[in-house]
Amino acid sequence: MSGRLSRRGFLRVSAGAGAGAALGAAGWRTGGRLLEPGQPGLLLPSSIPLPEAFRVRLPVPGVLAPVRSDATTDYYEIVQREADLDIVPGLRTRAWTYHGSFPGPTIHAGSGRRTVVRHRNELPHPVVVHLHGGHTPADSDGYPMDVILPQDSTTAATDPGGHGIPPSAGHGRPPIPDHAGHGGMSMAGNIAFGERDYIYPNVQRAATLWYHDHRHGFTGPAVWQGLAGFHLITDDEEAALPLPTGDRDIPLMITDRSFAADGSFAYPLADPALRTPGVTEPYMNGVLGDVILVNGAPWPTLEVDPVRYRLRLLNASNARRYRLTLDPPPPGGGGLVQIGSDGGLLERPAAHDTLDISPAERFDLIVDFARYRPGTRVRLRNTLGAGRTAEVMRFDITGSAVHDDSAIPDRLSHIDRLDPAAAVAMRTFHFQLRAHGWTINGHPYQPGRALARPTLGATEIWRFITDFHHPVHVHLDPFQVLTRNNRAPGRYDLGWKDTVDVRPTEAVEVAVRFTDYPGSFMLHCHNLEHEDMAMMADFVTG
Repeated sequence: MSGRLSRRGFLRVSAGAGAGAALGAAGWRTGGRLLEPGQPGLLLPSSIPLPEAFRVRLPVPGVLAPVRSDATTDYYEIVQREADLDIVPGLRTRAWTYHGSFPGPTIHAGSGRRTVVRHRNELPHPVVVHLHGGHTPADSDGYPMDVILPQDSTTAATDPGGHGIPPSAGHGRPPIPDHAGHGGMSMAGNIAFGERDYIYPNVQRAATLWYHDHRHGFTGPAVWQGLAGFHLITDDEEAALPLPTGDRDIPLMITDRSFAADGSFAYPLADPALRTPGVTEPYMNGVLGDVILVNGAPWPTLEVDPVRYRLRLLNASNARRYRLTLDPPPPGGGGLVQIGSDGGLLERPAAHDTLDISPAERFDLIVDFARYRPGTRVRLRNTLGAGRTAEVMRFDITGSAVHDDSAIPDRLSHIDRLDPAAAVAMRTFHFQLRAHGWTINGHPYQPGRALARPTLGATEIWRFITDFHHPVHVHLDPFQVLTRNNRAPGRYDLGWKDTVDVRPTEAVEVAVRFTDYPGSFMLHCHNLEHEDMAMMADFVTG
């Protein structure tokens, strides 16, 4: 089957979507102008003097050690709790953390070796944990209603409002299918008191994953307040390659934040008591901060030897997109050599001068600092930013030439292509702003209402059509981008993806095949303000 959107059909869809996008953009102005043009959101100014750039060293998140291991499984424990952090010099920032740090501790996992993470909730509100990019059974995927109530909770299941759970998460909503695939019904999701074990089989390729909060209606403030961390999977194929390792393999979590006068994170909650989800109306398109953090530090520096480094880039911002470039570029250009995407290694490396990265996307890069003279200071810049947000971090090249036994192979991996001609279904998902808010196919999110029921093991084509800028994320399995606007995929669409940056009035087609795990999973926009304000949908595999 052809399954393609005709040019006339696309133009017809685009015209309607474009009108919606124009109305949406025009509605969120300050002083008659959009702040940070081209960004899907509104800038929230900090109430403090912004810290100086390039004054602090880049922190690298600590690696979490298992509390025990056996023949098949590593067991971890993470406590979610408030902590006062040193982020802005001279001020303390009260954050919501995994184990007391932002980012949270990194988990290293081997492909095919099971990881069990026990999360204990010592925060004053419910939480949900999602392993983003994980090939995970439904009952550990972080379905947004599967909350862990605070450790001292005793009545939240019958008094949801008292613990910041909207009525839709308790007895006030219709029964939903048991998403673990057991065929039963649940009135309020799979509620846990105090703690929950998340089981990750890790039966997937080596890849840079991350874990973050995923509670219905409150993902935006939770991630903004600090609930995010890396989960890195390795395998034998990757280990056999001569890529940089050890302290030359560095995860970089890029976020933007705004700060209140007391140093706390500023965020425009519609309800500071966390009973009603969402942000105040001017920030409905997305919240942009004016301080760029990398691994939780403002505009940091990293001293590097003149050798190759592997940089695992993650955009963990709520709404901000980045267009990253090295300044100055290395002689000959192509300084950002991509070796991996969301779902692991590419088949072959791809050199970029600039790199567009939307919320939740990951790009695995090699940068060869031997192409610069020692003593050079190389800035990582964001050409989509304005003023201070145009800077991200700086690399200071120190010392003289040293031995570098790493290399970038011409061939990295083999990727099995999903055959569009073998697709058994084609589904279209419209991401639109309607009068009642952000929607998918005209519907705001309702737990238990499935917009698709794909069969396990079958290839399908999913088409995403947008009015505004939406980074679209699919849970359970990665996909392969087939087309953008009936043309070839973009240069940032390579390899296996789980999040695709769909620009205003675009149609993107992907091929996807879900395997192994029946149950309810999520499709949603990863602009977290859009997600919290109902741009999500269930799909059920079986």
